[in-house]
Amino acid sequence: MKRKLFVSVIIMFLAVAGFGQQTREEILQRQKELQQELNNLNASLSDVRKSKKISLRELNLIQRKIAARESLIRSINNELADLDQTITANNQQIIDNTKELDTLKRKYAESLVLAYKNRNNYSYVNFLFSSVSFNDAFRRIAYLKSYRQYRATQAADIIKAQQTLKHSIANLESSKTEKGNTLVRQNSQLQALQTDRRDKDNTFNMLKGREGSISKEIAADNAKKRKLQQVLQAVIRREVAEAERKERARQAQIAAARKAEDERARKEALQKALAAQQQRQQAATPVHPKSPNTSASTTPAPSNTTTAVVTPKRTTTTTPTNVETARGNRSYNVLESTNESLTQSLDFEKNRGHLPWPVNGGFISEDYGVQSISGTNLRQVNDGVEISTNSGNMNVKAVATGTVSVVISDDGYSVIIRHGKYFTTYSNLSSVIVNRGDNVNAGTVIGKMTSDGSSTSSMFFMVTDSRGNSLNPLSWLSH
Repeated sequence: MKRKLFVSVIIMFLAVAGFGQQTREEILQRQKELQQELNNLNASLSDVRKSKKISLRELNLIQRKIAARESLIRSINNELADLDQTITANNQQIIDNTKELDTLKRKYAESLVLAYKNRNNYSYVNFLFSSVSFNDAFRRIAYLKSYRQYRATQAADIIKAQQTLKHSIANLESSKTEKGNTLVRQNSQLQALQTDRRDKDNTFNMLKGREGSISKEIAADNAKKRKLQQVLQAVIRREVAEAERKERARQAQIAAARKAEDERARKEALQKALAAQQQRQQAATPVHPKSPNTSASTTPAPSNTTTAVVTPKRTTTTTPTNVETARGNRSYNVLESTNESLTQSLDFEKNRGHLPWPVNGGFISEDYGVQSISGTNLRQVNDGVEISTNSGNMNVKAVATGTVSVVISDDGYSVIIRHGKYFTTYSNLSSVIVNRGDNVNAGTVIGKMTSDGSSTSSMFFMVTDSRGNSLNPLSWLSH
């Protein structure tokens, strides 16, 4: 029995090990987040359909709904595995408690039977008076007292074991009830998943039927994004050129300062050499005694003062900072030539996967990369992600410390911010409150999102490196 129980526990452990040893609270929190994402996607999808304009975005939203619902179902499965493990543990606890209670009852019954059988031969008085000495009587009194306490402890242990067993049974019933409710939720989500997949098929058929007109819409959107990408590449080239110019000026200033220092040291060495030569000449000239009939010698007496010697300035070596240490461990990039710009790059990299979202309550409505529909020529390329929100909060915020490189006003506003050797782009804004050259921090409001006339607002967000390569924003934003 114990071996079978041990094997079943091991199997259950391996079954739940697949979800990363999540706690029950973490599982439920993840389900809450996924349900909120589904609510946001449903609201955004409803707004898209109100426009009565079929687009690739509708299919993207449905696909994201399916992905979110599948994640929710996996989380529910993890919850069920956790409940099964809890039920197994409760069953084992009930078995152990029952065995313990039966053992306590048996021992208590045996002590009662023994006391009943010996009630005449070993009565309290006879047991005491049969003592051979006072010490023997004292020990017998202590024994009888201890025996009464033992009987009382046995009774208390039985009551406690009964309460523990009752509690274990209650936990088991609660876990079974909770499992039943979770199974209902699982079945509901599975049915909803089937509905979403049918919805996806219907949308796909409608998109395929209007492939020509939708292709024109996608082409216009791709052209707009290519134009933004061209501006971004021009900004990066300008920032690199400006950084190179400043670096050349800085290096020229350093060279001029070094040249001036070398010239100063040369003149100082020359002065020291002349002073030394003068001292040697004065020491070699003989001194004649004064004649009483001659006037005092006009030869000037050696001066008691010595020529001042300027000690060259000693170059102090500062203790390398973390920034200087990091500079030595990475390849050179002109956009990191200053400590400030290098610090911004390091902070941006350090917070990879933890950068704050540019909007509150946002969710991804269009993914990064190529979005296409098999069996059609519909294809959309995203160098970033479209972020939507249904919360009504339209403020757009910088995701990290940096400097505004440019503000673009063309069919809406776009803001490009430099963070050392990284760039973030915030497009499709209705208004901006920053200008080129402004310094911003993470969380600084830079403008507002554009609303499509419904409850949904959206923006386009990109992350780019100094070479102009687009990076997936989802690997940088917090999860």
